[in-house]
Amino acid sequence: MLSLATATILAFAFSAASAEDANEASPHVLCERHADALLSALGEAKYDDAMADFDAALRARYPAAKLKQDYEWLPSNYGTALGRGRAHSADVNGHTEVMTPLIFSNGTITVDVRCDGAGAVTDLKLLPTQTMGQPMVHP
Repeated sequence: MLSLATATILAFAFSAASAEDANEASPHVLCERHADALLSALGEAKYDDAMADFDAALRARYPAAKLKQDYEWLPSNYGTALGRGRAHSADVNGHTEVMTPLIFSNGTITVDVRCDGAGAVTDLKLLPTQTMGQPMVHP
């Protein structure tokens, strides 16, 4: 049977280790969190919020108005949004990338989010991966 002092020490050690793990998330975990937050904001049409984890260069290159235009273009060419598939992350050329499929009634788009080592989003691509029929050319 554990004494109260031993139980307290174990509880403190466990909570300290858990807090340390949360504060020192791996680049993959950070990028996955930021990709999820980005996609959730896009799904709610909160384009400024979607840019929250963009680095300065991506903010300049991909402003909220362009993000809105590109995201809202998808249903007009790929049909009704049906859901989001499971995200996958990988190291690509020294950066973490998170690829998440967005499933539409007429095709699938992969959202490719690239992050730096600190988790800031440095690139974002919307890539058609499967189409049924011929989608229209993006304006």
